[in-house]
Amino acid sequence: MKLDRIFSFLAPKEGKFYPLFKDSSANLIVAAELLRELMREPDQERRDILVDRIKESERVGDQIARNLFLSLSSTFITPFDREDIYDLTHATDSVVDLIFSASKKIQLYHVGEIPQEFTEMSEIIQKASIEINTTFNGLRDVLHLKNYKENCSKISELEEMADDINHRYLAQLFLEEKDAIELIKKKDVLAALEKAVDRCDDVADIISSVIVKIA
Repeated sequence: MKLDRIFSFLAPKEGKFYPLFKDSSANLIVAAELLRELMREPDQERRDILVDRIKESERVGDQIARNLFLSLSSTFITPFDREDIYDLTHATDSVVDLIFSASKKIQLYHVGEIPQEFTEMSEIIQKASIEINTTFNGLRDVLHLKNYKENCSKISELEEMADDINHRYLAQLFLEEKDAIELIKKKDVLAALEKAVDRCDDVADIISSVIVKIA
């Protein structure tokens, strides 16, 4: 094998990873925006359409994750730590999965009026997805990745806001909701939303770790 072919094989295959990372975060934004729209939609038929669209986004996310894992297994040298790439891929895909989980629960449980807190949580997820997308678009510029620390900090702040909403609504729910079944349904939807925000924070933590290692 010629030397130029050997070096070509050993070189980081940036072309494999960065477009897929960008696709992953762009798909996350789509799912998050659909979730926010769902929370504001009073019509049940329209909600069903939105849930189907979120499901399609979840399928797209799963395929992107599979492509990233395949690239990871077939690349000798990666742009940054192999474990970080795996964790980043898994965490981002998990956010979309949880967005779909929350939307599907709303559909299956026939939730009538959407609580304001659910809408607030969906807005936090949408804002966090924008910050994630910004950092993912900057992953190629490894030497200047530290410029995205602020985006990671914003996601952590959003996660704290979500915790406050979660605790406040749970306290209100247990105090005011007299129907045990309704209480369980709403608590279950809230849990999926809260986990989605947590996964966004996991993405921020992984990126922060990559920044520290590279710096």
